[in-house]
Amino acid sequence: MTKPRTFPGWEIIEGAGGGYIAIRRVLVPSAGGLSNVRCGATLAELHRHLEEETRRRTPRPRQTVAPPFSESPAEIES
Repeated sequence: MTKPRTFPGWEIIEGAGGGYIAIRRVLVPSAGGLSNVRCGATLAELHRHLEEETRRRTPRPRQTVAPPFSESPAEIES
């Protein structure tokens, strides 16, 4: 077996029926859009999946959005 690359926070094991499984050491809430388990038929495929997961976790720069313009009732009546 080729030694798998290490991904901080993940444990990589061989699947019982073949392939590889990565299990997050500290579970994250499912509502956050991140996975706790990733699988791949080969180590290369699993590594790609874990790299995707890492990119999803990297915070994106926030865009500033101006609040919608609202008129006061006095302005609407005039």
